[in-house]
Amino acid sequence: MNKRGGVITAGGPLFSTQHTTSDDDECTSTKEDTSFKRRDFLVAAVGASVIPQFVNPVLAVDESVNSQSLGPICVIGGNGKTGSECVGACISRGIDVVATSRGGIYTGAYASKSPKSAVCDVTNPDTIQSALKGSRAVIFAASASKAGGTAAAVDNVGLVNVAKACIENKIPSLVIVSSGSVTKPDSPVYRFLNLFGNIMEEKIKGEDAVRELYKGIDISRSTYTVIRPGGLTEEDLKGASFLELNQGDSKSGRISRADVAALCVEAAIFPNLAGGTTFECYDADTAKPLQTVGFSNILKQRSKVGEEVFVSGKERRGATFTDIFTGLEKDF
Repeated sequence: MNKRGGVITAGGPLFSTQHTTSDDDECTSTKEDTSFKRRDFLVAAVGASVIPQFVNPVLAVDESVNSQSLGPICVIGGNGKTGSECVGACISRGIDVVATSRGGIYTGAYASKSPKSAVCDVTNPDTIQSALKGSRAVIFAASASKAGGTAAAVDNVGLVNVAKACIENKIPSLVIVSSGSVTKPDSPVYRFLNLFGNIMEEKIKGEDAVRELYKGIDISRSTYTVIRPGGLTEEDLKGASFLELNQGDSKSGRISRADVAALCVEAAIFPNLAGGTTFECYDADTAKPLQTVGFSNILKQRSKVGEEVFVSGKERRGATFTDIFTGLEKDF
């Protein structure tokens, strides 16, 4: 059956329902004797249907507007693993990009492409203003680290600093990389990750503050998108047709940083569809309820054809990013 709280059978056709961390990107435990770092659990714990053979999942990407007059996309936390993939996703689409970091020099995987670099310390509002001025969109891929600041300073206050600067500078779109299960303090993933500097508690505080800041602002002028990935992997880009979005923070799975980056850039390109929304993302065939997703991800399980899968009623799937963005419920 296909209804809220029901089940569906894995391996069916694509469907959609209208209700349907580099220094900046990683958080290291303050307990030096903790061998299992937060980033390891993120890869393991938080987080496809049968695709027609004629669809190339990597190439099934919406055409972007290749116009430098629109300004660059500014990636906050560009030297982090996810942030660096965001830089690469811009480059692959022919979009001008500025990769920011506290040191001001981009050292990520796409350094040979010579993207522009800038200094940006999210705990210092003055550096934020100069880094993002003139941008068409901003992607916030920064997170707490020993060198960069606590979760409270980066994932909460730092995010709010960036949001305020985006609003002040009339930047059309702010895309935020958050985390799945962030609203569920009783879930195993939240409880574990929050041991590291209250990272989950600070992330949701930052999210909520951003949503409050954007209330009353015309979405056609300036907006935001909150993306909550499942467990991050280093796998290759799969593309939109292999992904599932959900709203309500009831399920998660695994997803590559490359696919998270693609979602971030496409959300920045299509703020009319993704703006003013919050959603979770993961490979469709890794989807599990929050109470069991940690175990499933550790074992790298995937749904088998014919297996019943939990359905929240708010899933989004499609062949392109515009497909999976269409019908997302606005936050307010």
